[in-house]
Amino acid sequence: MFHRFVRAVKIAAREDGFAQISSAALLLVVLGTVTYATTQGWSLVDGFYFAVGTLTTSTIADPHLTIEGRGIKIFTVFYNLSGIGILVELARQVGFAFVEVHRQDQAAKQAKKEA
Repeated sequence: MFHRFVRAVKIAAREDGFAQISSAALLLVVLGTVTYATTQGWSLVDGFYFAVGTLTTSTIADPHLTIEGRGIKIFTVFYNLSGIGILVELARQVGFAFVEVHRQDQAAKQAKKEA
């Protein structure tokens, strides 16, 4: 599975805009990590955990990680609105590349059968 993922990322990397969208996603996670860690007094690990959990809209299981303050709440709203779109586009591009990897694998199997 990991091998297929690597192949899919290599295929996706050839597409227009993949470098920009993956860079934006990385920058977004770093921005969220630093922002949450510094404004809430959390460790970088807690900030990273909260940032990724927020962007992926998953439940944060740690009840001690709650944001406090109007400014950070407003930041989180815009962080979600921009971040979810960026991550969905990244997932879409990698998903299409996975389909291509599967198509290539099926074609290789068919070629072996015919040989």
